[in-house]
Amino acid sequence: MTNLKRLYLLVAVCCCLGLTSGTVETSHLRIKVSGRNLKKGILHSDDPYYIVSLSEDGGNTKSEIGRSETISNDLNPDWKFEFELTFDRNNNQYLYFHVYDHDIMKIDDTLGRVWLNVADYVDKGELAYPNLDKQGYLIITTTKEGQAGSGKLPIPPDAAVAENGTLQFKLSASGLPTKDDILFIKRTGDPYVLVDSVDGPRSTILKKVGRTKTVRDSQHPVWNDVITFNWNRNLDQRIRFTIFDEDLIKHDRFDHVWMEVNDYAAKGQNYTLLLPKKGSITITKAH
Repeated sequence: MTNLKRLYLLVAVCCCLGLTSGTVETSHLRIKVSGRNLKKGILHSDDPYYIVSLSEDGGNTKSEIGRSETISNDLNPDWKFEFELTFDRNNNQYLYFHVYDHDIMKIDDTLGRVWLNVADYVDKGELAYPNLDKQGYLIITTTKEGQAGSGKLPIPPDAAVAENGTLQFKLSASGLPTKDDILFIKRTGDPYVLVDSVDGPRSTILKKVGRTKTVRDSQHPVWNDVITFNWNRNLDQRIRFTIFDEDLIKHDRFDHVWMEVNDYAAKGQNYTLLLPKKGSITITKAH
């Protein structure tokens, strides 16, 4: 066999095994989850559990794949439940975590929700700290032998990304809920976005970043406002996007979601996040 044929054979084998470009294309995952700083109830103990669902179409549909045990009176639970998943980068997979407070007297309250991009999770070395939409965050990691990775997305070799600097971006959203989804009134909303940030998932000190103008009567708004943010990679900063519907009497909150700023930078400053309730928001570099 000639050297050229050997090279072609090696490339083919690497493609089959998902070893090209330094990325994992397929793998078997076994995952465990912990919660930290979950939202505290007012008049009762907090007994958290979570349900995890899998989407293989980018969040359009999802199916439940597991449910943890309930841990009594604990805002920092370490659930023993583990679940398995076959990762395939071609399937646009997302995990949806919905954390509940178990209650024997009434319907279980929601403590928080979050979507996790499975490909990003794998690229981070099977370690992630996503913020929940209400309060607190999850620790999602592997049960395989050895240590998990850094929890950070790798920077592409050809990307010119600094360690810190000023980021400027614009926002757009798609598939936002209508009033019918929230208050049973059939009309679209008038959305705007409040933007604030924290330094790391454990921080509770919110810093104001900016606000967009209101886009009238739209489920798919494009905001032309330029948002400016001072980024420092070492601080593990998170930006929170809260989408409101402007109203004469009361501004209703449609949804909010967190973005890890280091991930945004690693993705080339073009990033789409699935909203916990419905729809998505896209953050794009302002040129």
